[in-house]
Amino acid sequence: MHTLPPGGLPHLDAPQRRSMPKPNPVPDHLLSEPFRPTAAYEAGVPAWQLRGKRYSSPFHGVHRVGDSSALADRCRAALVVIQMPMVFSHQTVARLMGLPVPSTPRGRDAIHVTVLPGRTAPRHHGMAGHVRAFTLADIGLHLGLPVTTAARLFVDMAAMLPRPALAAIGDAILRGGHATVADLQAALQRRVGGRGVRRALDLLAILSAAAESPMESVLRLLLLDAGLPSPEVNANVYDAFGRFLARADLLFRAAKVIVEYDGDQHRTDRAQFARDVRRGSELAASGYLVLRFTASDVLGRPEYVIATVRAALASRAN
Repeated sequence: MHTLPPGGLPHLDAPQRRSMPKPNPVPDHLLSEPFRPTAAYEAGVPAWQLRGKRYSSPFHGVHRVGDSSALADRCRAALVVIQMPMVFSHQTVARLMGLPVPSTPRGRDAIHVTVLPGRTAPRHHGMAGHVRAFTLADIGLHLGLPVTTAARLFVDMAAMLPRPALAAIGDAILRGGHATVADLQAALQRRVGGRGVRRALDLLAILSAAAESPMESVLRLLLLDAGLPSPEVNANVYDAFGRFLARADLLFRAAKVIVEYDGDQHRTDRAQFARDVRRGSELAASGYLVLRFTASDVLGRPEYVIATVRAALASRAN
């Protein structure tokens, strides 16, 4: 008869876990720029290490230490992917410069890249490729990235955007100091005959560096296209004693009519709402008529906006 030894069953050692290899230190030259796996391997960083949380992969076959969701970082990663002369263009340049641009069916987040005729447009996932002719005058640097200039951006967007959106981006280009009206005209004339160029040339005379938001630009264009007089844009208003009252979005000074675009912040911000009420009372006391419109008015009821402003100007004509 077998008996258990004192203390019960003999101790059985559990299988030892295999410890993960210690990550290799990342060389300095890979810390701040995107790189291909081959560059990491040559620097002594194994492939398994690139799958760790410390790394991101903005495009297939490209890695970066840290987060790469910022647009400029994704553009730098795209330079590693595309091994040919290229420039960033279209919506990507607009976003890099902080310019307003609507979403498109191809996706707002796609990186737009342009190459010269004779080359194949990039087809990588997350990119939108274009083939366009351009001159040295159409190319510049922004944040250290090769980009089309703001003037050439205006040309490219003329082929894609409706007239109000094009006016908004044109105003923003001038406001940001990215180009002058002369720059825009020269870039358009280099592409005479191209899609949207004639329409864009017609807009130059009414663009304004004083416009401060896309919807202000759209509202101003709506009134001008209706044949109404050209208003002052973001003009200061004073009372009879020279005291500052307000900065008007659109001011018809002779008629003392102010046209304002109210964004959501005017409705949701209680402090802003209180300032609007106080300012409206002060302007009314000084003889100004203030007309306020929202996006639903400008975009959904443009005839109403035009008729209201026209009637207000007519009532002040006598």
